[in-house]
Amino acid sequence: MPKKYRNFSPEFREEAARMVIETSRAIADVARELGISETSLGNWVRAVPGKHAEDEPPLQVSERAGSGNWSG
Repeated sequence: MPKKYRNFSPEFREEAARMVIETSRAIADVARELGISETSLGNWVRAVPGKHAEDEPPLQVSERAGSGNWSG
């Protein structure tokens, strides 16, 4: 049975994204703690105004998305 989509308020999304940005915690850790998907949280982090990719530290191995079956 497919999962039902969950709707999150803009406030929740922003707060979750800020948990990653302001504490430099891994997206995977914060997503697990909040019970949301890493993909969703990653999208929310990228959508935070004023945060630019060049300001972000390189991804750690544990933060990289995917299952190791990447074929690109």
